[in-house]
Amino acid sequence: MSVKVLLKPIKVFRLISLLFTYAMGTGLAQYVGAMVSWPAVLAGAAFLCFSTLGFDYLQAMQRINDHRFQPDGVSLKDIQKIRMGLGVISATFMAAAASITVGWMINGVFWQGLVVLLVAVFAIGGITILEGTSEKLQPFHSLFDAVLVVIIPPALGYFLQTQEMHRFLTMAVLGSVPLYLAYILLSQLIRFGEDHRKGILTTVTAIGWEAAMVLHNALILFGFLMFALAAVLGFHWSLIWPVFLTLPLGLFEIWLMERVRHGQKPLWRIMQFALGATVLIPVYLLTLSFWLH
Repeated sequence: MSVKVLLKPIKVFRLISLLFTYAMGTGLAQYVGAMVSWPAVLAGAAFLCFSTLGFDYLQAMQRINDHRFQPDGVSLKDIQKIRMGLGVISATFMAAAASITVGWMINGVFWQGLVVLLVAVFAIGGITILEGTSEKLQPFHSLFDAVLVVIIPPALGYFLQTQEMHRFLTMAVLGSVPLYLAYILLSQLIRFGEDHRKGILTTVTAIGWEAAMVLHNALILFGFLMFALAAVLGFHWSLIWPVFLTLPLGLFEIWLMERVRHGQKPLWRIMQFALGATVLIPVYLLTLSFWLH
């Protein structure tokens, strides 16, 4: 049984993005005056990583039965071993996430807002598992993923520290959602040929590669427009202005995609790096602004 197959469900950029947005929520809690509990910060980060990995491995365990997702040249016996390995890893991660949840219950951390967030995590996780076997849900993978990675983590990071509602929590993620969706589209564009050949339904195979390129560019522009809208709606300019330092990176990514759309050779690695930085650096700069002000 190949270790590479067992490590395939781990999506490194997704986990990094999740931790970045989680840290932003914690930074906002500090900004509004909450006393940050570092044990709670670490427990929340571990819960998010364990639960996300548990759901991903469960999805991979279901998908391995589908010939479209099976490694080439692997026997049925090996497929059964891989499925068992994926199941064991998933159960381990889910047990770790459950133990953290039980610890929160024992320590009286739970309150209404936090319970809603945890329900949302497991609901989205359940949809992620179903998405592995339901073609009707697969085109909506990007939206579910954005909720799990960009919207829920900062809320959890914030509400683990304080029960005070704050409008900046919503404003802070307005621009990050479109940028993260653009990164998912880029990843699907890179895999378009293989997905199309195997009949795997994604957003890109559903709408077509050229429409996906246009949407990718529009999402990047829309992300920065949302950051500007947040400033207009009252997000302090002293906090949000550093985000726009990454706008040239976003425009560079759009230029690279336009090259591909007009028939030139795609520079996928450079495009992934540029867009990955466009997604993560604004989150980092907002987090830094929260801690410094």
